[in-house]
Amino acid sequence: MGSYDALNPAFAPLQFVGSDFNNGKVSNSDQCKAGVDNVGFVVGTSSSLFNQAFLQIAKVEGVPDFLINLINNTLANLGSENRDVAIWPNPFFHYNKVSNLNAESPTLTLVDGGEDLQNIPLHPLTWAPREVDLIIAIDGSADTTTLWPNGTALVATYQRSISGINVASAGFPTIPDQNTFVNLGLNSRPTIFGCDSTNTSSTAPLVLYLPNAPYSFLSNVSTFDLEYTTEERNAIILNGYNVATLGNSTVDIAGHGSTPSWPVCVSCAILWRSFARTNTQVPTVCGDCFRTYCWNGTVDSSVPGTYEPAMVLGEESSGGGRAVELSWVLGWVVVLGVVYVF
Repeated sequence: MGSYDALNPAFAPLQFVGSDFNNGKVSNSDQCKAGVDNVGFVVGTSSSLFNQAFLQIAKVEGVPDFLINLINNTLANLGSENRDVAIWPNPFFHYNKVSNLNAESPTLTLVDGGEDLQNIPLHPLTWAPREVDLIIAIDGSADTTTLWPNGTALVATYQRSISGINVASAGFPTIPDQNTFVNLGLNSRPTIFGCDSTNTSSTAPLVLYLPNAPYSFLSNVSTFDLEYTTEERNAIILNGYNVATLGNSTVDIAGHGSTPSWPVCVSCAILWRSFARTNTQVPTVCGDCFRTYCWNGTVDSSVPGTYEPAMVLGEESSGGGRAVELSWVLGWVVVLGVVYVF
């Protein structure tokens, strides 16, 4: 457990993070404590989104005021007691006091990593010693008012990469703003970032961006949707398959019937950095792939209209995308329990 960030570049063995660390050590008179590395605790921490309910409840349409007030009061009490976050023993207590913002706190309060807009965990992969050539970034975020992604996760990681926070960063490809993503359709089809070495660091990995889009089903479901039918579950999974495979390689991205084979293009992306390292001649088909799938640096920051993507493969089979519904709100009243993150 730890980070390479400049604010506190340090790690502690996950197995023993429950121990009473002080300035990087456990007292000789104390025993090491294990068990915090429980898979359920770790996974639960990574999706700890309970505190977001307090921030989102007021945005729900059609919910009576008395119900919103009731839920807000309950969530406010939980928040004041830090029961809406995951509380871990702080293994960096009194360690690196000069730059460690949490050095004086015996505990760490952790939440879903997406709360800083990095809904895809890209940042750790930019550490130079990893020598990552390609990142496949699958984006199921609900960034737009219609609950589709608009590249916010990539923008957030790019901005962080140029902030100087990351120690020994390999860099990150230049990423345009969210309006450009929507205006150019980069949030509706696979796009590769980092192809142009003059526009990014040669050590930065390529990013193959696969945004959620309605290929066969309106899969823009809400994070706070607590229940799905079996048919909806299956349709969402099938839509994800179609997103990743371009409808089993049937979708013509270029729009002129001559799109290079999608599996071949994925292979080209995987090998692209090694072509440069080894001075290997790039196959012609890879050049065609990159002309089709790479972002060419064009920017259109004008404010787009409401994003309402059309079904790529035709009409959906059943169900549909939904905004936040009253059902999940009632779920808070009954159980005030677990939030499932899609």
